Amino acid sequence: MSSIWSSIDVAGSGVTVDQTWINAISSNVANMNDGATPGKPVYQAQTVVAGEQVPLGTVGESAMGTGVQVQAIDLGPSQGQNSYEPTNPLANAQGEVAYPVVDLAAQLTDLVQAQTSYQANAKVMVDAKSAYQAILNIKA
Repeated sequence: MSSIWSSIDVAGSGVTVDQTWINAISSNVANMNDGATPGKPVYQAQTVVAGEQVPLGTVGESAMGTGVQVQAIDLGPSQGQNSYEPTNPLANAQGEVAYPVVDLAAQLTDLVQAQTSYQANAKVMVDAKSAYQAILNIKA
């Protein structure tokens, strides 16, 4: 059964997922230039996996979602990609330094999507609050 507040609940779950997504992107961009000696672990890029939020005890096709949730945060490769930088103090004997596998263009594209989704969910919450307030202000 749906409550009068369900639109706020669904949009709120979207805002939570969007914030997690934005945080992951921020972390990826902030750590993309963190080098390491090859063979040692490097920063692992984070990818947020979101999915439908289904109430406990509901299964099958009749289960109606109640929003979204973070199902997992996948990590990129720990070995990174090697770059030839013989003067870098982290370089190995071959002059290579390992960097995280982070595509800046993809991260910035994802950031635009996450911000747009965040704004849309926040707007739904504001509009629903206004509608509920208008209902309360109706005089019989």
